[in-house]
Amino acid sequence: MMKALIIEDERLIADTMKALLVSLRPGIEIVGVTTNIRDSIKAISSNPDIDIIFSDIKIDDGLSFSVFDRVETWAMVVFTTAYDEYALKAFDYNCVDYLLKPVSFDALQRALTKCETFQPRADKSIIKETSAAILNHNVKYRSRVFLEVGRETMIRNVSDICYFYSEKGNTRVFISDGSWGSVDDSLIEINQSLPPAFCRVNRQAIVNIDYIDKIAPGPGRDSLVFLKDPFAKIQFKITQETKKLLLDLLSS
Repeated sequence: MMKALIIEDERLIADTMKALLVSLRPGIEIVGVTTNIRDSIKAISSNPDIDIIFSDIKIDDGLSFSVFDRVETWAMVVFTTAYDEYALKAFDYNCVDYLLKPVSFDALQRALTKCETFQPRADKSIIKETSAAILNHNVKYRSRVFLEVGRETMIRNVSDICYFYSEKGNTRVFISDGSWGSVDDSLIEINQSLPPAFCRVNRQAIVNIDYIDKIAPGPGRDSLVFLKDPFAKIQFKITQETKKLLLDLLSS
């Protein structure tokens, strides 16, 4: 019987994935669903006999690559994501397939078949074939955002956005000229449509890395992210994992 772990921070998508897996393979055992780096590491460590991991790449507190950097597993990995810019990096992590959201019944069926056919650490011919398919696929990211400012709707380029901030169910968007407005979308919905320059630094904020001024020591093991003018007084607390992710993004 195949054992599977799902790493996914959107509950509806996780529930859909579970239903599809059970429908395709009635005998499959789902050992758990995790939404962040810490819990994912714990789940993998506690279940060394996992056969396959279905993992989103952008999760609550960073990239799921951090999970596989910190815990050893022989499980095969199928990445499920709305992005394709991480395709080549994905294949450093026992990746046997890379599915773009929304994941279809047929795509999941093919991924399961691959996992049943090939041993962990899939051979290079499979990696090469899948990489080529991913790189030939074009993903379109959001280029503009519509902001509600009073009774008006303002149109702004995504590249001019410094950060998104959500509090008590309200999401505000802060622009490089110092203005701001509101959007109806949640941070999860927004994060799925943004280009790679944006990073969700914590549960409340998504930051455009081009507007980061510095990263400084914070309380305990955490760090603080400071933005450039006109938001130089704004700071966000981040974990060590998120700091590593930001430094990787800023150095690329």
